[in-house]
Amino acid sequence: MPSPWSPSRAMPSETAATNGGIAAWIANHTDRVLAVAILCALAIKFVLIARINVNWDEFYFLETTHQYIQGRLTGRFQTFHVHLFSWLPRLGWNEIDQIVAGRAVMQVMAVASAFLTYAIARRFVTRRGALFALLAYLSASAVIEHGASFRVDPIATFLSLLALFAILCRPAGLRGAALAGAAMALATLVTIKSAFYVVVIGGMFWCLVPGWRGRAKLGLVFAASFSVAIAALYLFHSATLPPQEAAGAGAFLRSSASKMFFDGVFPRAFDLIWFVIPNPLFCLMLAEGAVIAWAIARKPANWASWQAFLPLVLALPVLTPILYRNAFTYFYPFILPTAAILVGLSFDKHRQGAPRSNAGSAVKLAAVLVVAQCVILVFGNISKLADDVRVQRQAIADLRAIFPDPVPYIEGFGVLAGYPRSGFFMSSWGMDSYRQAGKPVFADLVAKDQPAFLLADAPSLYAALVPGVQVDENRTFLPEDIRFLQENYVRHWGMLFVAGKHLRAAGSGNLAFNIAVAGAYRFEAAAPAIIDGNRMEPGTVVVLAAGDHTIDFGGSAREATLRWAAASHVPDRAPADPLTFFQRKSWAGMTPQMMRADASR
Repeated sequence: MPSPWSPSRAMPSETAATNGGIAAWIANHTDRVLAVAILCALAIKFVLIARINVNWDEFYFLETTHQYIQGRLTGRFQTFHVHLFSWLPRLGWNEIDQIVAGRAVMQVMAVASAFLTYAIARRFVTRRGALFALLAYLSASAVIEHGASFRVDPIATFLSLLALFAILCRPAGLRGAALAGAAMALATLVTIKSAFYVVVIGGMFWCLVPGWRGRAKLGLVFAASFSVAIAALYLFHSATLPPQEAAGAGAFLRSSASKMFFDGVFPRAFDLIWFVIPNPLFCLMLAEGAVIAWAIARKPANWASWQAFLPLVLALPVLTPILYRNAFTYFYPFILPTAAILVGLSFDKHRQGAPRSNAGSAVKLAAVLVVAQCVILVFGNISKLADDVRVQRQAIADLRAIFPDPVPYIEGFGVLAGYPRSGFFMSSWGMDSYRQAGKPVFADLVAKDQPAFLLADAPSLYAALVPGVQVDENRTFLPEDIRFLQENYVRHWGMLFVAGKHLRAAGSGNLAFNIAVAGAYRFEAAAPAIIDGNRMEPGTVVVLAAGDHTIDFGGSAREATLRWAAASHVPDRAPADPLTFFQRKSWAGMTPQMMRADASR
């Protein structure tokens, strides 16, 4: 049975003669207008990648590459990207420049994904409909901001679209199924969220081929290719990494599955709302396109052909925010390319919606849609032209000036990728796992790694160490960990805390204290004191082993600070806090008012 989709069929409004006017000019040059807008959208991203604020998981993405080079990476899943970016640490650049270089690679993939999106859309809509669909996708706020972000999503998007293209376009058939299987195997090792498109591919096989035998043949070829490729790639990846703890991979997959899908309905409703609000045209045309596709599929002539449902099957990933826990804004560029086909259906419908006698109205409406989409693209990109990386670049440069040589440190996201970080990734997922375990972790981490400083860029760390700052309960450390951090690290500059102690004695002036991080400390006090029997003048350096020590203030002074001696200076620049560093208006309960109150102390 022939496919109900005939995108090459000319439409009345395309072939009808048009009179003068802007609408007529746009109608006669729609292809060129859309193509130029698309090229501009793709080109300007090479500028924006150096100006859009670096998200915390982009720092973590880079850190895993450094861990791989240093031989410290043990995780097998969602780390295959290290082979693609292992050259970044060897550049000798700072973290921001490395991420910008990585973003450039991601943008090249995004350009390839754009061509694949257009080619797939052409199976269902006209050339102009496909161009409009691609422009609508590239104009979406989430795509402008995150389409080339340095994380797994651009890689998975490209590989998933390549798999769909191989099945729908070329080479198609059994060879297409085999190529798709290999592409999805690599995508799955990059990120397990690629499984969403594996479901789509299963639906495509059902729709494309009549009869169980044909479907089974395609499915078996895909499954065989997928299995062989993922096994070979996994073994190769595993062979390049240090040994992993027993049951590490299985435990990761089980915990990932439970966290991703069992967190209620619309677990990221806020992110969904803040995608819909700035993208009303895309969302309206997407919904209208779904109605159009359903209406076409339900026509008696098409009902017997499952191919009529292909556009709806391809758009299935757009429903994942209903249940997927990590459907943050950066997730949308991954799920929207195939859904944009429905936008193209809506555009084509409007172009041919008016009867031939009133074709002019359809031409004008299509012109309005094209102009509106171009305006959305322009304003969306202009809104991101500000240099939101400057604060991060300056802060990292200042931190490296204080600690020029890599030393162990505590931090939430791996901002200093070349430094060995102690602790877990302090995203909402990481904090959930930490609180569910219910065990303090920092005393053991510090005893093992001896981190010389702490960078409180995560809400949990900042609230634990800065008086008056509170965060949501699910981002709060256990009391034992809060107390340990407060007792063993002192504030040096903004988010930077260094190993040290605030000492305060009463009565006779004698005080016993414990040192968690062994090393050289500077003695800061108004008068001399005796530490472990040795007289210490203010400003002198004392080397202390980890363990118990005593101080005798002797005179009237009863307070002193021991500060990590290597922290020899404080930068002249005003320090950043987590909100300014990550360009957030609020975060996990932290607000700018809290930051201002903190700065006034």
